[in-house]
Amino acid sequence: MSRLAAYIVTAPGLEQVTAAEMARLDLKVVDLGVGGLTASITWSQLMLAHLHLRTATRILIRIGRFEASGFGDLQAGLKEIPFHEWLPKRCALNISVSASASRLNHTGAIEERVRAVVRRSYDPAYEYEGGVHTLHVRMSRNICTVSIDATGDPLYQRGWRTESGPAPIRETLAAALLQWSGASTHKGVLTDPCCGAGTIMIEAAQMARRMPAGRNRSFAFENWMPVDPAQWSKLLAASDADVRGPLKKKYVARDLKGDMIAKAQANAERAGVLDDIVFEVGDATKLFNGPTVGAGLAVVTNPPYGERLSAANQRALYLELGKAERLAVVAPTSSLPSFKREFDDTLATSNGGLAVQFARVAFSG
Repeated sequence: MSRLAAYIVTAPGLEQVTAAEMARLDLKVVDLGVGGLTASITWSQLMLAHLHLRTATRILIRIGRFEASGFGDLQAGLKEIPFHEWLPKRCALNISVSASASRLNHTGAIEERVRAVVRRSYDPAYEYEGGVHTLHVRMSRNICTVSIDATGDPLYQRGWRTESGPAPIRETLAAALLQWSGASTHKGVLTDPCCGAGTIMIEAAQMARRMPAGRNRSFAFENWMPVDPAQWSKLLAASDADVRGPLKKKYVARDLKGDMIAKAQANAERAGVLDDIVFEVGDATKLFNGPTVGAGLAVVTNPPYGERLSAANQRALYLELGKAERLAVVAPTSSLPSFKREFDDTLATSNGGLAVQFARVAFSG
């Protein structure tokens, strides 16, 4: 188990963004697919990826792959997997099964066999209590692939956004927008005039200060049998030592509602970047009248759309946002003309199940 076969799950459309982020971390990508990519990594790189990857959703490690045309084949293949070398003896086990174009297609029956084999692989018998771990079993064209979830809660759950508002942008999507647009390396001030819970500016500040994305949470792999806790502690200490000092108010987070600004400030404090961000109550439709903005404004934002805003108010808001010299937004495709800008590039993805586009102008992605 010196190298691990990893599958990095992403939001559809963000595969190239995550691949570029992995390259910056010296993580070898083997292949790109739809909604994820495969990689060959070491144990230390598995830890590094969980600590620093900002755009991925979760990481799965493949622990078995074999042909199974019937339940006999399935059970024989499962018995070859040393589950006891991966999972602690005492843990609650979730089993996620999918099946397509295979003779074995009854997911409930497949799960039943998997659970029975896992239980019998331990001596004495496996006990279903303690920390939760998840196995993913995928049947495709009579090939069974068994993977173990190394992440636990999705990677967009950083541990600091405990307060939110309507239709929040996920941390992974915010980070992807910043990286894809080039805003994450912008030298000047960045502004989010529709900041909501503050996610975009918090992600930007953490990136600029080299703060690990996963520092405020735990991961499923920490309880795996092969993991060396001392190695994990050493990596955490090294990452902490690499964090830069405060950035002296390089970021501006504005929202129309004072209660949202209070929530954003609380989130920023938990994230360790409260002193890096200017928080303001203000109307984004009057963006160029505020005290901290001007003609050279660089905007990165997830503006409200759909039922959150009337058509007239949305047009007024998007027209004002479109006046920014540099602009990176996430919005439905049908809304992009409302900005009255010729965007340099767009990227299709989804936000909370809704099809949206990243769009950028004047940033260098």
